[in-house]
Amino acid sequence: MLRLFETEHLNAFVVDEGAAKQLLAYEIANRECFSQFSPQRTDSYYTLANIQYHCNKQMVLYTQKRKLPLVFSRKEGSAIVAQVYLSEILYGASYSAKLGYSTAEKWQRQGIGTEAVVSVLEYAFKKLKLHRLEATIMTKNYASLAFATSLGFVQEGISREYLLLNGKWEDYCQLALLNDQHPLDRKA
Repeated sequence: MLRLFETEHLNAFVVDEGAAKQLLAYEIANRECFSQFSPQRTDSYYTLANIQYHCNKQMVLYTQKRKLPLVFSRKEGSAIVAQVYLSEILYGASYSAKLGYSTAEKWQRQGIGTEAVVSVLEYAFKKLKLHRLEATIMTKNYASLAFATSLGFVQEGISREYLLLNGKWEDYCQLALLNDQHPLDRKA
């Protein structure tokens, strides 16, 4: 795996085929925890061949500068503890991207997710020079909504019946954070 940067407690790696085994272990270990906020996945999703395929797709998008797919491990270990990505990276007139994140259930509410996401916000605003980041979060995902709001994201609207999850259409909040309003580092 290609290490992109490090934080105080974490190493950030770009997702590539070398991450497949660890990413599969992360997905399997958190399958039940993530299922309530993720599309329904069959057992075939949780195979090494499938995860390798997705890792290769992520790497192609990364080399095209259209996505920043990252996994994080603690400096003391190699297991993936969080996943953060920027997708639909656009330059030209908008300089924007969509943010997505997850933290292993075992590491939730211990600062790991915050450290990982904050590092990606800083990378997006300082290194990539993006102007706007967007997050789309299920209205029932109160913890994630509170987390995004604590980072400075502002709700801009609701997308009704946005995604079909577990057989039910779910509403999602649309949130955004602008570079010049990034509360964690006003120098961004």
